[in-house]
Amino acid sequence: MQTNFDNLIRYFNSALGMLELEPDSQLKKDIISICEYLKNPSFKIAVFAPFNYGKSTLLNAFLGQRTLPIDLIPTTGAAIYIKYGTELQTKINLKDGSKICETGTDILKQYAVLDNSRRMRDDVTSVEVYCPHPFLKRGVEFLDLPGTNDREAQDILVQDKLLTADLVVQVLDARNLMTLGERENLRDWLWERGIKTVVFVVNFMNLLAPDEQKEVDNRMRFVAESFRSELPNNISNLYRVDALPALRGRLKGDVSLAQTTGLVTFESALQNIVETHGKKIDIQLPRIQTVASQLCQVMEANSKEVTKELIAIQEQKSEKFEIQKRAEKLIKQGFQQSSLNFQSWLYLTKLLERHQFELAIVLEQRTFNIWESEKFRPEALKYKQEITEWIDKACEFFQQEEPAELIITFPEAPKVFLPSQPPSETKKSGGVRNIAIATGIGWLLGGPMGAAVAGGATYFLSDNQQNKSQNLDSYQQQVKQAYANAARDYLSRFSAIALKAVEEYEAIAEKVIKVPVSQQSPEAIKLRNKLQLLNNLSAEINQELDFLGKHSAVSY
Repeated sequence: MQTNFDNLIRYFNSALGMLELEPDSQLKKDIISICEYLKNPSFKIAVFAPFNYGKSTLLNAFLGQRTLPIDLIPTTGAAIYIKYGTELQTKINLKDGSKICETGTDILKQYAVLDNSRRMRDDVTSVEVYCPHPFLKRGVEFLDLPGTNDREAQDILVQDKLLTADLVVQVLDARNLMTLGERENLRDWLWERGIKTVVFVVNFMNLLAPDEQKEVDNRMRFVAESFRSELPNNISNLYRVDALPALRGRLKGDVSLAQTTGLVTFESALQNIVETHGKKIDIQLPRIQTVASQLCQVMEANSKEVTKELIAIQEQKSEKFEIQKRAEKLIKQGFQQSSLNFQSWLYLTKLLERHQFELAIVLEQRTFNIWESEKFRPEALKYKQEITEWIDKACEFFQQEEPAELIITFPEAPKVFLPSQPPSETKKSGGVRNIAIATGIGWLLGGPMGAAVAGGATYFLSDNQQNKSQNLDSYQQQVKQAYANAARDYLSRFSAIALKAVEEYEAIAEKVIKVPVSQQSPEAIKLRNKLQLLNNLSAEINQELDFLGKHSAVSY
């Protein structure tokens, strides 16, 4: 069964890590105690009672020597583990990791008793006493707990340690049998936590008058019947032991006195319980089930909270998706309209209607660079900006990376070659031929072939020098046509380049103006993993408990 216990320990610790319970959470303390309980192979008998009820005296009487400190004031201020050893020895475990080991138990007065303010020492984690008693040699440990009903810290310590005991011995005072506080502790600290292997020992009966003893006997039977301990058959859950007389009898070697004080009967009962029960699952299982049930309830509640968070995230995600889809539609419509407007502006027929004539004049006036930079380029880039603004909105809204820029390339300015001057009447003056032609274009360059150069393209016209009868009007028309053709060619080249760039950019934009593929957020992934782990842990814990329940008759 140890494998199953190890599994439970692992599951319990995993659950603690996931639930992140508060340090002072009782459930967390109980789980830690249960894990300690499952790891301990010995049969542990815890003795507890309010201060001055004689529990340390009872243990000393059982062990036959003054092992534990007993005085007139409340003493035990720490949980003292009494284990088997070949000689009487004490080990003090301190919080800083150091250990103090000494022969005998005198050191207990320094480390295991209350101070003058009746407070426990805060630097001690545990106290162990090793005693050469044959009962302890059978794998039994006693646990002497601090007195209750004095300070909250002591009560909390006792409550935590009770969960680690296989058998609980609750010492009662015959002079004030089963107070309200003791009944509440019995209910809250033992019964409701699945601790049902309990034996009651009534002390101080020897201090009562005979008639009072008879009355207490009746009340004792009522106590025994009220709390149904889970003990072996024919083993009572209630005993009378006069602790101090029993200790005196043991120290003197007076066997008859030990008999009359009830100590021998109590010792026999403990031996029978250990012999019969040992370390059986049916002792452990109820308290394990109780704590596990509480843990599973907390995990179930936590799972519901995680599920609510996931649903909220999913609803938020769905709402966000709907918003994104509407945004995608609006941005796509805006982009398509802006792209259509630009393409319509770039359509060659319309581009020529708007700009061919003025561009021909600009070429004639040799102001192409001014026209291109101050009028034509800004007009084109305005359409480009309208397109890219929609892409910027898409990138920001859908958290996409910025795509490659839409680049609108403007061709080099055209080169225009004009025909040479037609023949005309000339008049010699100073040996130089004067030529005067009114072309209406505004400027001409001399030579056999006139030329206007404004860029990289070149356009030729027929000089028609052989036609001596060419009139001036025909020449002017050819010049005008040359500028018009140059303007047309420039605008044609720009239209083709820009339309191709816009078309390619549309393919890029299609990938950007799109709701991204749905992905789980890191928060949702974390919550889903937590939910799965909580459900798996709960199922695994219940599976181990079911197995232990089916084998509850099998010894540990």
